[in-house]
Amino acid sequence: MMRLRNHIYGIALVVLGCCVSLSAQTFQNLSGVSGTLNGGLFSTNLAWGDYDGDGLLDLYSTNWGTAVSNPINALFQNQGDGTFVNTATSAGVDNNGNSVAAAFADYDNDGDLDLYIADFYAQDFLYQNQGDGTYSEVGRSLGLVNLERRGNVTSVAWGDYNADGQLDFYLGKFYFANELYNNNGDGTFTPVTDLDVGDGRDTNAVLWADYDGDGDADLYTVNREQENKLYRNDLNADGSFADVSVALGVANNEIGQNGTWGDYDNDGDLDLYLANIGANALYENDGGTGFTDVADLAGVRIDNSGWLTAMADWADYDGDGFLDLYLATGSDRQFQRDILYANNGDGTFDNINAFANLPTGPSVHFAARWGDFDGNGAPDLYMTDGFGSGNLLFQNDTPGSRFIQVFVQGGGGEQDGGYVPALGAKVSLLDSNGDLVATREVDDAAGLSFGVQESVEYRIEVRFPESASVVAVTGLRGGDQRTVVQP
Repeated sequence: MMRLRNHIYGIALVVLGCCVSLSAQTFQNLSGVSGTLNGGLFSTNLAWGDYDGDGLLDLYSTNWGTAVSNPINALFQNQGDGTFVNTATSAGVDNNGNSVAAAFADYDNDGDLDLYIADFYAQDFLYQNQGDGTYSEVGRSLGLVNLERRGNVTSVAWGDYNADGQLDFYLGKFYFANELYNNNGDGTFTPVTDLDVGDGRDTNAVLWADYDGDGDADLYTVNREQENKLYRNDLNADGSFADVSVALGVANNEIGQNGTWGDYDNDGDLDLYLANIGANALYENDGGTGFTDVADLAGVRIDNSGWLTAMADWADYDGDGFLDLYLATGSDRQFQRDILYANNGDGTFDNINAFANLPTGPSVHFAARWGDFDGNGAPDLYMTDGFGSGNLLFQNDTPGSRFIQVFVQGGGGEQDGGYVPALGAKVSLLDSNGDLVATREVDDAAGLSFGVQESVEYRIEVRFPESASVVAVTGLRGGDQRTVVQP
């Protein structure tokens, strides 16, 4: 069933809100019946996105080769009835290298989602969406991206670093400096070499986020056994990026695996959680002027003496108004148990896997991401397996009436109801007095959900990265969906 959304184009409006603490909600394991098991494959990563423009989130899974498996990546097309069909071959995205990351974005501004695939050993893939459910590979065939294939790519992130309305991308690498590619607006990309963001410290993950709230995209790199880097975007001020990682207290030097930005304390600025081999970190943002690691006080630093976290992802899964945190754990040599940390709203978290009907035994999960595949506003969860046991899909049973769903549409337009995100847009939820309730930033193609109190009205305000203007929408209640289109 296609999602029905009301569209708001650059209008300003108003309203109220308050969130309540709710008991733990549960999940249904749909892994076997959904068609997304991806069994027998060493699965490394995933990306949510509506690639076919039918208003339903689809799912891309990247795979790695082993002695007994052919690592063909999977594109799971959402059928709208709780099931998925693997259309990777018919869509033209069934490459079988050693893929480690995937990211959807509309890089050509034509209203549909294109796809970048990072390959650890070979040249990467850039797939252009043809608008008919198929893709054409343009990066390798036309030599548009990563032509020299220097180093081993581990991660990719889309972001408009220079606020020109064209999405650029940044590659994290092993054995070579990271690379930033500028979108030239004509279907080609050019390496950027003069901004001093080529971190050469064996990067496992790269994250764009406006941590200081000045309207431009800053960059964080998660590095293995070396200090992480936070590059503040000062292009509007002096035309450069500044390395502020040490000065702001986020130069973490654990064995970094991944990270995720989210306003867990609802104070209006983005905080940072780091997934490490060893102690994890939760950096509370002090208003853009510094960070404080509160992981120990919050109860999310370490779960046992052999802790190994592969990925973390924020979402308000239970609709209580506070971001919760899921940790995918384990490696190909060591089994661990995943953790769902429920946010108590007082700066602390509780491990509630056993109460939420999520896996409690040891596993090898390399990635986990939230995405509302059934369109009811409650974030669902998909995790990839690195041992061949099969990926897992869990449907969230929390009522949709506890969420307001927001889709921030990019300026490229919309194809047949599909969602093309305005990456970097900041969305604020406010109450009737105009006070801030929660903040989100658009960083992927999965859409946003705000947990709210039922039968109470709210207001949202959206600030787009290329504009100082704010688009406001009022009169929203739990269960509502809105698409706000970039003016």
